[in-house]
Amino acid sequence: MTKYNSILVPIDGSDNAKRALEQAVDLATTYGASITLAYVAHDIAPLANFDQISTATEYVKEHLPQDMEKEGQVFLDGIAKTVPESVPVKSVFAVGSPGPAIVEAAKDGDFDLIVMGSRGLGPLKGLFLGSVSSYVVTRAGCSVLIVK
Repeated sequence: MTKYNSILVPIDGSDNAKRALEQAVDLATTYGASITLAYVAHDIAPLANFDQISTATEYVKEHLPQDMEKEGQVFLDGIAKTVPESVPVKSVFAVGSPGPAIVEAAKDGDFDLIVMGSRGLGPLKGLFLGSVSSYVVTRAGCSVLIVK
């Protein structure tokens, strides 16, 4: 049987992501593994709000990434508090397209396993842009467990 030492858990607040975290905690407890929570702030959605504002470009360049990271870190810290103290937990934050960002985080962190929800918060986005979980399954260099 494969032994997992480090598990990456992309988290977006959806019910499936919460179930994925529960599964990852069970696996981490069984194998003595650590968990790294990953939150990806999509880089396209916030820009849609600025298309009619002439000063938006400067704000986007200087402040938006910082604001996104602050909000993402607060979110990650809140989720990390739900993980039992017996399971080592870290977090990573990225800005970009979720699929590629998750695959890159898994590669950079040399994870043994990615545990993620089958569908996130955006069903329409999945329809038009493709499923993040499908992207990760086909491109990750490690095992991927999809949780419904």
